[in-house]
Amino acid sequence: MMTLTNRFKADDVITQTASGLAGEHIAAASVLGRGWRVSMSQQDAVDLIAWHPDTGQMLRIQVKSCQAARQGQGHRDRRVHFQTGLGGRKRLPSIKDYDILACVSADQRAVWYIPVVSINTKKYTRPCSFFEDPHLESDSWANCLKVLQDVRR
Repeated sequence: MMTLTNRFKADDVITQTASGLAGEHIAAASVLGRGWRVSMSQQDAVDLIAWHPDTGQMLRIQVKSCQAARQGQGHRDRRVHFQTGLGGRKRLPSIKDYDILACVSADQRAVWYIPVVSINTKKYTRPCSFFEDPHLESDSWANCLKVLQDVRR
């Protein structure tokens, strides 16, 4: 049976590099769908640069992508994991690193946005069902904009 959870699965488990690149494109498409412009960035800590065509506001976005299919078929409680720590000692990111973390569930082609100032753990784990919320992308994006606006005041 085709569900939101499994309709986008790749034919085979793709490499982590390919999954990461797919995640960047999924996040870029999501940002474009919110009326922003976006460009792929070839930097270590920033994957996308987004800007609003009317206001000129710019955002640096770091993308983390996860593929639950890596857990293998038949895994009872399928979850996705996103590492947020940076560097050898895995420090928490700050506004000096980027503005928004885009957590992409590659299997569902869905994005959860987190403002970097709200990141308080080195790893987020969510059940795949978390990404089935049809308002996840729009609500988390709006929250990021609000939080970042408040921080920049």
